[in-house]
Amino acid sequence: MVRGVSVDVEAVKAAYEDVRDDESETVYALLTYQENNTKIGVLKTGGDYSQVVEVLGDESTEEPGSGMRAYIYLRVTTGDEMSKRSKFVLLTWCGQAVPVLKKAKMSLEKTEVKKIIEAFSVEVQTSDLEDMSLEKILETVRKSGGANYGTGKA
Repeated sequence: MVRGVSVDVEAVKAAYEDVRDDESETVYALLTYQENNTKIGVLKTGGDYSQVVEVLGDESTEEPGSGMRAYIYLRVTTGDEMSKRSKFVLLTWCGQAVPVLKKAKMSLEKTEVKKIIEAFSVEVQTSDLEDMSLEKILETVRKSGGANYGTGKA
């Protein structure tokens, strides 16, 4: 445990396993800082990733998602018409209005999260809402996978 911040291990582990389960409709787990920034826990899970972007882009603040810190574990499907496979992505969101000290501590706190969320193909860290679009994430996953062959028929 990083000094001052703990991880809700049971809840995060359950959400992680739910996302990894191919039989589950859950494709994401959104982890945020809770209990006055002393605990990282599961804010929500679901089958529609656009809900994550909505939370991060909450228009009720001056700058959408500007002061929020979050970790998102996401399952995406990649491949071509011959082969489909699940890939997992760990996204780290640090809003632009997050104070410098809290931004710096995130690297230590992420280490604790990674003790639970161990399996992922790609890791993305950003404070730009555009980078959180599913299209951008899929592009990054495809590029990380090397050659992308297909039959040329869709």
